[in-house]
Amino acid sequence: MISLSSSHHVKSPLCLTRPPYRNGRKLRSIKVYTVAQESKYLLVQNIPSIDAVHEQLLPYFSQYGKIDSYTKLDDCQNEPFTQTFVIKFIEISQARRAKGKLDDWNFMGTNLHISYAPECETIEDLREKLNERRTIVDNKNRVVTTNEIRSKMRNLVQKSNLISLVIQQDLKKKKRLQI
Repeated sequence: MISLSSSHHVKSPLCLTRPPYRNGRKLRSIKVYTVAQESKYLLVQNIPSIDAVHEQLLPYFSQYGKIDSYTKLDDCQNEPFTQTFVIKFIEISQARRAKGKLDDWNFMGTNLHISYAPECETIEDLREKLNERRTIVDNKNRVVTTNEIRSKMRNLVQKSNLISLVIQQDLKKKKRLQI
């Protein structure tokens, strides 16, 4: 099912050639993901081999979104005394947030290594992922015409109290001048 020999599951070394103004608080490796490489499936490595450890691990992941399923991988090559889980989220955005927050997070004395596992996806998952991305791009690239902007501005002005305040101030000025 999953082979850990894939290059995207291996942890990259830290980037030491980044310009100083681009450095964050802690050094990180640089990794750019395409739509095809991101996934609802997260491969969570370096989990201590303890009975029922998933009961303690899953609440940390479920705070970033609803977990659809999880499985323990028995046939993968782990470091000694560690195990690996595959966690499937309902949405890719939830998996993205969980990966960003929990990668290199200290869990029971070991730092978790989390990577996307697109090789677990079915064709339907891939189709859904690409359609979701297509709608996001279409929404971002939607061209707004000048007439649409003008009509939105008119609606805002009509709904707001700005016009009535201006008229009230003009009336007060006129009354002062007449006296």
